[in-house]
Amino acid sequence: MRPSLIRPLSTATGRGRVHGRLDGAVGWLTLDHPSKRNAITMQMYRDVPAAIQQASGGRVVVMAGAGSDAFSAGSDITEFREVRMSAAAAAAYSTVEAAASASLLEIREPVLAAIHGPCIGGGLNLALAADIRYAADDATFAVPPARLGIGYPRDLMELLVGAVGRGHAKELLLTARVIDAREALRLGLVNFVLPKAQLDEAVATAAASIATLAPLTLAAAKLLAHERDGADAAYAACYESGDYAEGVRAFEEKRRPRFKGV
Repeated sequence: MRPSLIRPLSTATGRGRVHGRLDGAVGWLTLDHPSKRNAITMQMYRDVPAAIQQASGGRVVVMAGAGSDAFSAGSDITEFREVRMSAAAAAAYSTVEAAASASLLEIREPVLAAIHGPCIGGGLNLALAADIRYAADDATFAVPPARLGIGYPRDLMELLVGAVGRGHAKELLLTARVIDAREALRLGLVNFVLPKAQLDEAVATAAASIATLAPLTLAAAKLLAHERDGADAAYAACYESGDYAEGVRAFEEKRRPRFKGV
């Protein structure tokens, strides 16, 4: 199978949308608000859990922004006066935003993020919920709450600290500075940096490769890495699975295994 990452034409309304689709073994989750560089509205955050379910059911999910100019410029600040201007409203907003990130952590498939251009604030929060992050060399990153005077939610802080460590997380928050892809790689915000023209092909190749691996093993690894409930049971289940028997048999027969996820 020749890998290709097909970015669908935007179908977003003026307020943006999030959509998911499953294409064989690979699911696609798209942040679609190109008129605002894929800025994320509160409704878009609400839509992520349903969209990720539409993209799941295969072997791997790829998350990207519509087009190739931006992953996401962050939360849509133009609606903050309506939805985030009191402590109570901010708490409700943070609950919705955290649920969007949690939905990416909760599906059993690995999630890959393909990051072009800005990956800022709320966009970075979603990217941090991906299991592997691939950045184009034009990507930029920032954690900018201090530029707005808003708080940074605890759930999202845990994702940031988990990626870069407490020291770097504090530095990014306390300076609110914008960093480039190479520094993001050095800090641990991303796993790979590639030339912009090569990013989509590289992510598609990685997704195709992951899709050939044992799904139960990947699901258990994801649970263990995030210390989530059910991790030990998922680990033990690998050894009772048909996939484990198939893996050993394929090794003995010197052929590629054909995993079924059972």
